[in-house]
Parts: sequence; structure tokens; C-alpha cells
Amino acid sequence: MCPSQNKVPLGAVLQQAGLVSADDIKEALQQQRQESQNRRIGEILASQGHINLKTADFFAESWLILIQEKPQQPIGQYFKQAALLDDRQIQTILDRQKQSKLKFGEIAIATGWLKQTTVDFFLRYITPQSPTESEKATTQQLKYSSESEFAPLGQQESFYKIKLKLLNLEDREAYSEKVLEKVLFWTGGQSFLTQKLFGLIGEKRDLVIRGKEAEQVDYLVQTRLLKNWREGIAGKHLQAVEDRLLNNQQSEPIQLLQLYHQILTTVVAPDRTLQQQELLKTGLVVKQQEQLVVANRIYQLIFNPSWIDNQITKLKHSDNSAVAIVPSKTKAVVPSSPKTAKQSLTLKNLLLLLALLALILIFFENISKKLKVRTAFKQGNQFLKQKSFNEAIAQYNQLLNIDSNYFQAWTNRGYALAGLQQYGEMRESCSTATIIDPTAVYAWNCQGEALHNLQRAEEAILAFDKAIALDQTDPIFLMNKSESLKAIGKEEESLVTISEAIKVLEQIEDTRGKERVRGEFAVALTFLGNGYRNKEQYKTAISNYNRALEYSPNYFPAQIGKGIVLKRLKRYQQAQKEFENILKNKQLSTTKQAQTWFYLGTTLCQSQSRSSGIDAFEQAIKLVPDYQAAQQAKQNCI
Repeated sequence: MCPSQNKVPLGAVLQQAGLVSADDIKEALQQQRQESQNRRIGEILASQGHINLKTADFFAESWLILIQEKPQQPIGQYFKQAALLDDRQIQTILDRQKQSKLKFGEIAIATGWLKQTTVDFFLRYITPQSPTESEKATTQQLKYSSESEFAPLGQQESFYKIKLKLLNLEDREAYSEKVLEKVLFWTGGQSFLTQKLFGLIGEKRDLVIRGKEAEQVDYLVQTRLLKNWREGIAGKHLQAVEDRLLNNQQSEPIQLLQLYHQILTTVVAPDRTLQQQELLKTGLVVKQQEQLVVANRIYQLIFNPSWIDNQITKLKHSDNSAVAIVPSKTKAVVPSSPKTAKQSLTLKNLLLLLALLALILIFFENISKKLKVRTAFKQGNQFLKQKSFNEAIAQYNQLLNIDSNYFQAWTNRGYALAGLQQYGEMRESCSTATIIDPTAVYAWNCQGEALHNLQRAEEAILAFDKAIALDQTDPIFLMNKSESLKAIGKEEESLVTISEAIKVLEQIEDTRGKERVRGEFAVALTFLGNGYRNKEQYKTAISNYNRALEYSPNYFPAQIGKGIVLKRLKRYQQAQKEFENILKNKQLSTTKQAQTWFYLGTTLCQSQSRSSGIDAFEQAIKLVPDYQAAQQAKQNCI
């Protein structure tokens, strides 16, 4: 019998379903207590990005009714109602069911669309009945539902093994979940490429380093599949794909190439045209989410816009220079007259001239492309410097449509995405750069920053280590690694790492002068000050903040950090003076002004200057009306 959920709060239900964490709920409840508009917990969780609002509404309004009534539906329909799966995902799972005979829940987890906790939760509270005949007529999903679909997941195989089963791979114990995910990231599940890549990994199995599996898979793809791809382990397969496209008998190859270029660079909806059907037959593209997309990243990097342009140029040149030769079996060969010889010579000269003109056109076309690439990169960098992130991304995209192997553009595009806080896409962009050039040091750093912001600090540290190994003279990589170490609670290692960064900065200062390292030194010393502040070693913290301010007198994090430490030491007058000095900076952003007024307010309240403290909080709230911490501190100060 299922336990009753009549009085279970929504947050607890969502946590049991594996959709939010205890910390997420705690944070949402804290915000709910601070708010005056009395929003529901589901709305707050949705606004914080932890859950889809439709999912929250489903559990708030429909869940209790469903577990009591248990309507006759297959499990996929419940996931759809909860906005956890859409029609396309359900159909994909059903298609794979036909091929693999696995259960619906197994495949949903294997594809990464649902957590095992979530599927277990639904199975525990809802036991779907067998579908009726009318339902079979109205939904294709019912055709494949069965009692075995709802077997307890505790009795099933681990799901990375299920993924391997879907790929028909043997020796499953040889592969970790991380390896599998990275392989599928590259191959998109394409059978031949997947088998080949796993074969490579199997050969190198003894050399695989725990924690660096993904990087090693990337390296194998780069060196054994992408580099000199015609001679690589998948060379015959890739040339067969190329041949099916360039020697297509049903449609003009140039038209297919032009269509493929559109798919590569824009959104193309599927239709029933001959060109689309032929392109799908090549295996180069597939249908996905109501559009045509390149089948996998390996194809995307090999058959890139530059390759397309080269093939179109070759095909056009071939068409222009083709000469039909018709053998004669009956006519005797007659010696050429002087006039005929002259005409033949003229024709040869004309053909040579045409060939020369074609070469000149190709030369100027390549020059034109290089100019376009250079211009787009320069403009993208200017937009990035101006913090016009969308415009920068548009320029980098334009460049990459011309030359998809321009790794610097992938890297800078990643930093532009960081400006929009799109850290998942940032990581993908910078990862592509490291695949194109594994020595792209700033791309590794970019990857690390993205992973850090995605709260994947341990992976971020690995990326920063890669950057440090490539260039030990850049302190930024050490500084970033220090922050990630601190994020996972390794305070001592964090302090050691930031101290190493400061040593590098001191070496640069000795050789290039103080001006060269002002900004970096201020940041590094502030990081060090923050570390000692967290350890409550306040004297050392203030010393580092003061040193940071020698390099950059108006560096806000050092100023605010010093003020906070003085306040903690109850040196209220000095703290007040520090915060008031910060507010004299006319270039301070609104957010920084509000933050400074907040700390000034807490200092004044703690020093018994309550009236002045309340005034400071009001200034903070005036600048940032939804400043919850300032509103709460004001109430506490009254």
C-alpha cells in the first residue's frame, strides 16, 4: 500500500521526487518568509530556476487527485502532465523500446531525461493499469506499454549498462558512466563511430586516469578521428558519407551541399523534398525536435562550412572544365592542316586561360574569406570588450560559419556567453576550442570558469590544471583554481594555490614592472585576504587587503572586505570610515553602492548608532528596492 500524502508539504513532495534538493527548499522558504506578496513555494522554486513552473503546478494541484484516483494511463503520460517529458522525448523512448525491449523508465533514465529517484517516485505512488482499446487507437505510446514497464527499478541493471546495451556493446564493465557520456557527446549514438571510439578506449584502458576520462576521450577523438580524418580509424566510413553526398545520383550534389550548409548554420524544418530525403539517406543529418540537425559533432567538425565551400568550388570547376571525348571507330585519322592545328592551339590556350582564371577566383575567394574572418573576429572582440554580448556572439557565429576550426573564436564566444550567464553553452563553446586545439590554454581556463559557475568545482579544477600545465606563467589560472578549491571546502589548498599565483605575479613585477600586474595583484591579494577572513585570521586578512589597495586604491572587493573585517573586530569607527570612503567613488555601480550602504548600516547599528544605521539601510533599499537583506536588517535595527 502506498503511504498517504494528504498532509505532506509541496516542498517535501518535490524533494521526494528528486526534483529539488533540501538546500533548494530551505532557500525558497527563507525567501518566502522575507517576501510580502506571499508567493507559493512552487512559484519561488520556479523563479530560482530549480524547477519548471508547470511541474510545480502539477504537484500542487493534480498530484493528490492522481494518486487517489489512479486513472488508466501509461507512465509516460504522467511525466508529460508534470512537464518532465514532452511528446518528442516520449516518442524517442517508444522507438528505442521497439529496438531494445527495455522498460520505459529505464530508457528515460539512460537518456538523461529523468533521474532514477523521479521514476521510482512515480512508480511508487502510481501503478498504471493496462490500456483500453480506445486508448490504443488514440496514442501510439499505449501500443508499447506493458506490465513489465512498471517493474521496480531496484531490480534493474544500472543505467549506464543499459545505455551500453542500447549500443550493443560488449565488455560493459570496462567503461565508466563518464566515458560513455563523453562518447555519446561526440558520436550522437551513431553505431559505427561509437563502436570505433569504444574500441580505441578499450586499447588505452590501462592508461585511463580516474577523474580525467572525459579529457582523454576528447584527446582520442582529436588525434585518431578528426586529425587527418581520411587516414584515421573511421576514414573509410567518413569517406563513404562524403561519397554518398558528392556523388549522389538522385539530386544535384551542389544543391545538397547548399541545403546541408543551411542545416549547419540555421534552423531548417523537415519537409518531403527530394533534397532533404537524399540528405537524410546519407546519414549526415537527422530529424530532431521538428528540425534537421547534423547527426553528431564528429560530422559537424569534419564536414564544416570550409569543407562545403571547397567542395562546391571543386564541383563548379569540374563542370566548367569537363570535355567529352567520343572515340571514333570508323573514320581514319587525318593529319591536321595548319589551320586545324592553329584552331587546336587556340582552344588549348583558351582552356589554359579559363583554368588560370578559375585559380585566380579561388585565390581571391580564399583571401575574401580570410578578410571576413579577421573582420568578424575583430568586431566580435570589440563587442565583447564593450560588454555587448549578444552582438559579440553574432559576430563569432558569423565567423564560425566560414571557418568552424577557428578555436580563438570558440573561446571568446564562450566568454561572451558567460556575460549572459549561459554557462552550459559557455562550457560547450570552450570545450570545442580545446578539441580543435588541445593546447588552447585560454580555452581550458574558459572551460574551468564555466564549470565553476555550473557548481562543478572538481571538474573546473581539472580544467584549470590543464591550463596551468600548458602555461605556468599566467597567474589567472592559479587564481581561478584557488576559487574552485575554496568552493569545495579545501581552504588550505586554496590558500596555497593563491600564494603560488602571487609568487608568479612577483616574478612578473620584477621583470616587467608594477604597472603590468596592478590589476591581477589586487585580485590575488584580495582572494588571499578573503581566505584568511574565512579562517578568522583577521590581522593577516587586513594586511593583504591593504597590500591589494596599494596596487589598486579603488578596488571594491578589497575595500569592502577590509571594512567587513574591521566591523568583525568591532573597530566600528574605522569600518565606518572605510565604507564612507567607498561611497565617495562616483563611478560606483548602483549595486555596489547599495551593498556598501548595507554594510555601513550594519556597522552603525552594531555601534548603537541605530538612527544613522536605519538611514543607511533606507539608502540601500532606495537603490535596490528588492534588497531583502537590507529590509530585514532595518527591521532588526529598529
